[in-house]
Amino acid sequence: MRASPEGAAAAPTTTVSVRRPGAPALVGGAAAGLGVAAVLAGGGASDERLALLGMAAWVVAGVVLAAVAWGVVARPVLGVAGWAVVALFAGWVAWGGVTLAWSIEPERSWDVFNRGLVYLAALALGVVAGAVVPRAPRRAALALAGVAGVALVWALVGKVVPALGPDVDRSARLHAPIGIWNALALLLAVALPLWTWIAARRSHPAALRALGVVAVSWGLVALGLTASRGGVLVALLAVGLWLLLGSPRLESAVALALAFVAALPVAAWALAQDALTEAGAAAGDRRRDGLVLGVLLVLSAGAVFAAAFLAARRDARRPLGPDGRRIAGRALAAAAVALSLVALAFASVRVDDFVDEFRNPPSVQVPQGSGRLTALSSNHRWTWWREAWQVWEANPVVGTGAGSFALARLPIREDTQRPLEPHNVVVQALAETGLVGFLLLLGFAGAGAWAVAGALRRLKGADRAAAAALGAGLVAYAGHALIDVGYDYVAVSAPFFLVLGVLLSAGRAPSADGSRSWLGAVAAVAVAATAVASLASPWLAERRLDVALDRSLAGDVAGAEDAAEEAQALNPLALRPLIMEASLAEGAGRLDEAEALFREAVELQPKNPETWYQLGRFRFEARNDPAGALLLLDRSYALDAYHRETPALLNEVRAALAGGG
Repeated sequence: MRASPEGAAAAPTTTVSVRRPGAPALVGGAAAGLGVAAVLAGGGASDERLALLGMAAWVVAGVVLAAVAWGVVARPVLGVAGWAVVALFAGWVAWGGVTLAWSIEPERSWDVFNRGLVYLAALALGVVAGAVVPRAPRRAALALAGVAGVALVWALVGKVVPALGPDVDRSARLHAPIGIWNALALLLAVALPLWTWIAARRSHPAALRALGVVAVSWGLVALGLTASRGGVLVALLAVGLWLLLGSPRLESAVALALAFVAALPVAAWALAQDALTEAGAAAGDRRRDGLVLGVLLVLSAGAVFAAAFLAARRDARRPLGPDGRRIAGRALAAAAVALSLVALAFASVRVDDFVDEFRNPPSVQVPQGSGRLTALSSNHRWTWWREAWQVWEANPVVGTGAGSFALARLPIREDTQRPLEPHNVVVQALAETGLVGFLLLLGFAGAGAWAVAGALRRLKGADRAAAAALGAGLVAYAGHALIDVGYDYVAVSAPFFLVLGVLLSAGRAPSADGSRSWLGAVAAVAVAATAVASLASPWLAERRLDVALDRSLAGDVAGAEDAAEEAQALNPLALRPLIMEASLAEGAGRLDEAEALFREAVELQPKNPETWYQLGRFRFEARNDPAGALLLLDRSYALDAYHRETPALLNEVRAALAGGG
């Protein structure tokens, strides 16, 4: 067996047994295509873009799984841990769907179920790709590093040339093309070990290694411009895990140090410029400082590329001997220990301040500028976590329904914030899916850790190093799920499940059994078709609701009613089509029909203050029944004292009753 350039024995390439020689390329291309589309065209937390990506993913997954069942593509071998991961995640997704039966917000539960279906397709594609694509971990690492690099350049170009970037009236934090700064920061954190892996491995060409150092350097600048404290934390976690599990460590540490030295002055200057970090800055100032930032990025990239290229060439010609590596390793370890001790001492001094500021009152908002990087506040998270815990205590076994936290917290909230999730997947699972969902999620996380550890033991040489870089990113994603809502963003979640799937099956010889199962192929197609239908129905309903709104604005009441009815038929769990139908009937003077529809909305979501408000408003304005309206609006107020309209209308109703109206 030939030794690898890093000195470890390289694992032999697995021979894939397939009936169609092009199948591995097609499967790998499909998985890579999903990852690229998710990162670059995921549309933030948009359900519309998720539906389109998900339908495409399930069409491809259905074909691939049917091909596996029919024997055209080799059948992956997963082992106990791998099957546990697949079964537990599928069970968690399915349980989210089951909660539709009692969910207080069933349309959101359906949305969450559909999101899980998309990630299940990504997991399945990753599993098959890991089994049939030669050198799958390396190819997955290169693909993810590449698409993350494109996203990095996209984000920075939007800051350098403001005309090409997103709107900054609300926030100037870096977020394109993902849609939100925290998710972009997570993507950068996941990519840092991959770019470091590229920079450190002597088997890579010197130019590629130097490009990896440039990517790390620009990634650090971009990470600072996201002003995401959670992103910085999980980036440190990911890089630390890579240095612990990956190889070679010395070259990795040198690459990181070189990138950090190049990034530090650029990031420090950029974060000090209000035009780059504060919302609403003057266009001229943004253009001027953006141009300066572009020049600094190019100059730093040129300098770091040259230094890294020369170092890589020297390393290839005259690699450091064992004694030199031992001395350098000890020096780096000593430096790391010293930095850790300084950080620990600083943290111990501020521990009381940290606890107090972390539990900030609901009325305190952390600023959006670069100053937030040094803020210790949880930015409402502590409040949301406590509220989620209270929701779970009231519904301990099965929860209030997947995706229902935003509605469930309204009776107990103390602010006007409207988070969709509590920004912690653990307490969210407890609140929304109860102990059953929590145990399924916990089992999935444990099985995933077991499976990834198994992959690192199973793989050797270059594949093992690539798997370590990928695994560090998986852990960063999992850590981020404890403080943010990355699961809502297909740009970071689809790659997570693709990579997890690859690591479940990579390094295991596919099954040599060439038997065909027509029943399995039919089942795969049926599951895919069902998933596509589940994703398509709410998406089509939203399209018809948009048509209804357009027709209503154009004065076409009959056409608007028809479109709203079609939207309701496509998504019978949705509230907005019902409210619109009722409002159109009210405007047309069909009061009995309107009231029946408003009451249907209340029956659909009796825990929603909006349904009670709409019915109360109708009784007051259309029926001239202030006494009846008072009871309905009191119910709305009890469900949400901070409703934007209920308190004011309640005052009007009480005034009417007091005046004998």
